[in-house]
Amino acid sequence: MTPTLILILSCNLLQVIGIFFWNTYYRKELTPMHGMVVSMTLGMTTGTLFGLILGMMLNGELFTSTIIAILIGLTIGYLAGLPFGIVAVIDGAVSGLMGGMMGAMLGEMMPMANPDAFFKLVAFFIMLLLLIVQYAMEHSIKTNNARVLFSISKHPYVYLFAIVILFFLLKNVDVITIESHDHRF
Repeated sequence: MTPTLILILSCNLLQVIGIFFWNTYYRKELTPMHGMVVSMTLGMTTGTLFGLILGMMLNGELFTSTIIAILIGLTIGYLAGLPFGIVAVIDGAVSGLMGGMMGAMLGEMMPMANPDAFFKLVAFFIMLLLLIVQYAMEHSIKTNNARVLFSISKHPYVYLFAIVILFFLLKNVDVITIESHDHRF
């Protein structure tokens, strides 16, 4: 794995951990619908991102990349739904399953001429979606007059600007290194 890929995955992981923390800590201030949306979003986005990475890195091994991506997405969706009950758990798990399948297929079908551009675009959209989820959760928490430990809504454009600058700086940096798998004997 390249350092750039580790950086992007670390940023995504920090967002997911932050959402998990808010989801668990503020579960009484959030409605069950918020829990369902959060579990679905986390399951789908992590399944898709990891499926895309695994599909591109294990090109030609669709079964392996799909199973691993499904397990990752399903687990994240399941854990995100736990504070809100069985319906949120089911929503998150099914969304993670779906995201893992779609991400792995997308990574497998990716033309290997320039996989970085598409990966960066998908990772950028996922980070923006997670930022919107964090913003919506914070708005709901503040509506119930609870105090938020870490606020995004004070300066949402700063976070948006930081994400855009991060991906602009990574424009010409390789993210995925593909080793060719020659299956001929």
